[in-house]
Amino acid sequence: MQLISHIARTFATAVNVTATIEGADSMLAPLVISTPRSGWYSCASERGGGIACWLETMRALRTIRPRRAIVFVAFSGHELGYLGIHAFVNRRPAILSLAAGWIHFGANIGAATDPGNRLAASDDDFESIASREMASSGLRVDQRTPRGTIPGGEAEVVHRGGGRYVAVTGRNALFHNVADRGPQAVDPPVIAKFSTAFIAAAKTMAML
Repeated sequence: MQLISHIARTFATAVNVTATIEGADSMLAPLVISTPRSGWYSCASERGGGIACWLETMRALRTIRPRRAIVFVAFSGHELGYLGIHAFVNRRPAILSLAAGWIHFGANIGAATDPGNRLAASDDDFESIASREMASSGLRVDQRTPRGTIPGGEAEVVHRGGGRYVAVTGRNALFHNVADRGPQAVDPPVIAKFSTAFIAAAKTMAML
């Protein structure tokens, strides 16, 4: 049997979305809060929860005056070797290691089908902050990435660059599936709990 596949490549331009909340002390290193904004197919639950948490964290933190600047970035090119974070870092070579920390919202946060979560952190302090706030918001940590293990997603780039980070991802039976669309794919109350937890974690980290 012979299989012939015709593939056409089209050049396109993708963009990261960034925003900054200025801190009270411009000499302090920034906190970075990130999430991917692109994916395969409609990716309602793959991307929806992370983007919702990212936006709600931005909304909550813009009303306070943090000690340090907070840089928000939503990466494109996630499914193409994390092109977005590489472009972001290439323009800011020192940000991986010099940032005060990163909070990364990964895939499948609050997915409704076969839900679950995994927490990855660079150090005990960041893991403790995230774990405490998740518990306070009614969430349990289902899995923890062992310390020193390379995490998945864009957090891998932060890890390899020597940055401090905490990253949360979910589990999802519709991951990379054409059926990942529509309101039935997501669990809004769970997404709200993640949002509440990481808003609190971000406030703590921004004031360190």
